[in-house]
Amino acid sequence: MSQRKPASVRPRVVILGTGFGGVHTYSRLRNILNPQEADIVLIDRNNYFLFTPMLHEVATGGLNRQHIIEPTRRIIRRSADDLLIAEVKMINLDKKTVRTSKGTIPYDYLVIATGATTNFFGVPGAQKYSCVLKNLGDAVRLRDHFIDTFEKASRINNRADRQRMLSFAVVGGGATGVELAAEMADFFYKTFAAYYKNIYCAEEVRLCLVNRGAELIGQFHPALRAKALEILKEKGVEVRLNSGVEEVTKDGLKLSEGGFLPAQTVVWTAGVTPNTPQFKSKIEIERGRIKVDDFLRVKGRKDIFALGDVAQFVQGKDARPLPMLAQVATKEARVAARNIARSIRGKAPKSFLYHSKGELLSLGQWRAIGNIFGMNLSGPHIWWLWRTVYLLKFNSWVKRVKIAIDWTVNAFAPRDIAKTE
Repeated sequence: MSQRKPASVRPRVVILGTGFGGVHTYSRLRNILNPQEADIVLIDRNNYFLFTPMLHEVATGGLNRQHIIEPTRRIIRRSADDLLIAEVKMINLDKKTVRTSKGTIPYDYLVIATGATTNFFGVPGAQKYSCVLKNLGDAVRLRDHFIDTFEKASRINNRADRQRMLSFAVVGGGATGVELAAEMADFFYKTFAAYYKNIYCAEEVRLCLVNRGAELIGQFHPALRAKALEILKEKGVEVRLNSGVEEVTKDGLKLSEGGFLPAQTVVWTAGVTPNTPQFKSKIEIERGRIKVDDFLRVKGRKDIFALGDVAQFVQGKDARPLPMLAQVATKEARVAARNIARSIRGKAPKSFLYHSKGELLSLGQWRAIGNIFGMNLSGPHIWWLWRTVYLLKFNSWVKRVKIAIDWTVNAFAPRDIAKTE
């Protein structure tokens, strides 16, 4: 990794993470600053930006995995900025350096946008016996597992044995769990039903969504929660509310109320935990999230910014941290970039204030719900809106076209079940 820094005073901005927070910070900085004003270094273990809100569609055969990633080199191709593919090991606040698996990088300004990872909450067996959906590899493995499972079941003559093999449970009634369960229902009861004629999917497949709380998708309006529950049931998803998971075994779930839910495949979507880097010096961290001030700077530091899942920005009368959403990370990125640029130019920073424009949730083919500017909506038009909004978030028009083609084909034909690995 080049340690290039001109003998002049050009500052170096180091961005950790190429997710929504990191990529949007970079793009915004390059829109504000001239290349002569700052060098930028992006550091991530992957060489691509992953559009995580569409992972559930890759896992259920709705999208090609290559269509939801954007090479980071393409994002920075018009500049001389650096990309380092490496693991972040340690941040030294006193020396202003980031130690990685491929060397130590000095910084003048640091942006921490390292995202989050799966949280198993210490539930016995959860990590060992569950599938997860957090990165591209997870989505591909899950899709191939579904295909393998139905392929094996199609060779089993005993119906009881087939039913045992075709038992699935999704743990977690948040947005990821609900969207995944809805897409799994379409994948199982439509696509696989069309290919595996000897499996009576409507009767032999059991798909259950387990949620500890009394309602699904708690961040949505109660009317939309009820609508999501109604749609899932229509699709053949069995929903278990007020059911905490005490243990995951190779045969299923031990529930808090004392029952046992048989499931040969368990997908854990019950929560995430911040992927916070290690610091040599002490900073304020609460529940894994780095505390930041009104300007998104790490508390006590004027040269370090944290945003997205890894940052704890408190706003509102209830003093609750902002949710871990791509929408939040994107909006924080704009303000962080602006404040870095202002600092480089000797100007005072401006505070961040989050205003949600609404939320959208896909519930499989032609079904979606959303809260848009205070209005609760559902139906095919919201499904189209969800897709339009997400397409516009991609940097590349080529990716937009490829995804639009995938969606169009899927509207008229069964999804592809060819294994890729």
